[in-house]
Amino acid sequence: MFLQRIGLPLAILILCYIFYMHKDSVEIIAGVGIFLFGMLTLEDGFKLLSGGVLEKIMKKATSNTLKSIIFGTISTALMQSSTLISLFAISFVSAGIITLAQGVGVIFGANLGTTTGAWIIAGIGIKVNIAEYALPLIAIGVICLFVKDRITRGIGYVLVGIGFIFLGIYYIKEGFDVYKEMIDLTQYAVSGFKGVLVFTFIGILFTIVAQSSHATLVIVISALSVGQVTYENALAMAIGANIGSSVTTALGAINSNLNGKRLALAHIVFNGITAIVAIVFINQMLFLVTAISDFLDIQDDMLRLAVFHTLFNLIGILLMLPFIPKLIHLLYLMVRNKKDSDSGAPLYLENSALDYADTSLEVLRKEIKHLYNNAFGIIAHSIGFNRRDIKSFEALETLAKNKAMLKKDIDINELYENTIKPLDNAIMEFSIKAKAHIESDAQNHSYYNLQLATQNIVEAVKYMLLLQKNIQRYSLSENKALSDEYDAIRKSLARLLRSVEELKITPEDDNAQVLKKIKACKNEFSYDDLYIVNKTELLVYNQKITLAQSTSLINDLSFVRSIATKLLGAIDCLYITHNTDKKEDNIRQITA
Repeated sequence: MFLQRIGLPLAILILCYIFYMHKDSVEIIAGVGIFLFGMLTLEDGFKLLSGGVLEKIMKKATSNTLKSIIFGTISTALMQSSTLISLFAISFVSAGIITLAQGVGVIFGANLGTTTGAWIIAGIGIKVNIAEYALPLIAIGVICLFVKDRITRGIGYVLVGIGFIFLGIYYIKEGFDVYKEMIDLTQYAVSGFKGVLVFTFIGILFTIVAQSSHATLVIVISALSVGQVTYENALAMAIGANIGSSVTTALGAINSNLNGKRLALAHIVFNGITAIVAIVFINQMLFLVTAISDFLDIQDDMLRLAVFHTLFNLIGILLMLPFIPKLIHLLYLMVRNKKDSDSGAPLYLENSALDYADTSLEVLRKEIKHLYNNAFGIIAHSIGFNRRDIKSFEALETLAKNKAMLKKDIDINELYENTIKPLDNAIMEFSIKAKAHIESDAQNHSYYNLQLATQNIVEAVKYMLLLQKNIQRYSLSENKALSDEYDAIRKSLARLLRSVEELKITPEDDNAQVLKKIKACKNEFSYDDLYIVNKTELLVYNQKITLAQSTSLINDLSFVRSIATKLLGAIDCLYITHNTDKKEDNIRQITA
């Protein structure tokens, strides 16, 4: 926040100084600004057009490393933004929708896909007067923006984005043409290995400032086209642009979770190693570029730069591909988990997921499962069991006899305040933000059910807080009849938690089977009120318990029923209702 407050005014002051002192540079700087605005508009257009489609494709198209690389390459080539695809991958990895290994593959592919930008800029952008096409594209695109239809608006943003990109390239090229008459930048050229290092650093700096490797490539190729930078120095700046793009991705991953940070680090490692190889073996790379260019009859230095850009990214992928498992192991060692999975701190809620409706819903679903995990621990401790007991296959009759945990002074209210309430608040805050990006009825239905699941889990814990004191008091009572009744409650709730664990491990697509199990669990906990009253009256009549104790028992059994209803309702929402049509069909089959 401090950097944003200071950085923006400082950048404006620097620009004003440059505009005043070097008026001939205005066209170049304005061109870069127009180009970047075009990139942002293009990204917005593709986000609107994807409408969840790209998210679904990514889930299906990244089942292995090779497919992940191909997806990253093609999607970046189409969208002309490696940063967008990289941040998209970070968002998906953070949400747990794709694995870290799949995300690494997408990052590798994005680096290769970004080389298409160099080919387009060198082959078309500089040689063709693209400004002639820019204004019509912008005009048509703006008209599309006034239409309410999402697809049409998406197309409008894409057209406007392409138009501004073309216009930006034109102004940058024209700016260098004018600047050439004022000053010859080639006099600052540095030859040899020192030149490679110096101009690699300049490329990194340009990309970090512009937040776009494409913008750096436009500047480099434009300068090269008018002879304002030497061929060798231009190649070094292209290497720097690659490194700088990973820094841009890293900045975008600051607020992501651990896996998101690991993927951003993987991007830095990959680009860093690729750059080191390219710098160390620059002479060999130049020889290969010359050989390939001669074979393809490419004489233009701008196109040879595109060959170089493609070659060193491809070599980087081939070098790193066999070491992806070791890279992932290294990432886990370097970025360790400092969060407790039982804590109230959210594990999955990342702002980067908010741009994509399906991703934000998936993130919410995972965080609510984290909330349930915390609730599971509180309920288990309240009835004198630990997680290991519930998840074991040992008979509950045997486990219930051990009342050592009930004798411990565990503050359940404090656990609620530390592990449930803050997480509930975080989920609510994220949900409000996520709803703004939801457009389809299916997504809205999923959103509602996730809200309902959260509410059910929190209410189940609140009922447990009301019940816990009596369980601790009466299970340890010397009155055997009363102790047996509350031990029965303990076993009943333990059986509920165990049943829910069994429901959770059932494949999510087998909705009919899960629904049957939920229905069976609900039947087990649907106590008949008359039976409960008669049972407690009999205990009072036989002088086993007092009238006051019978009232407490009746109330506590109703709490048990409420806890069961709420937890099973939450599981229903989490594991079933994200597929609305399928759920309705299955319910009809069960109730028929």
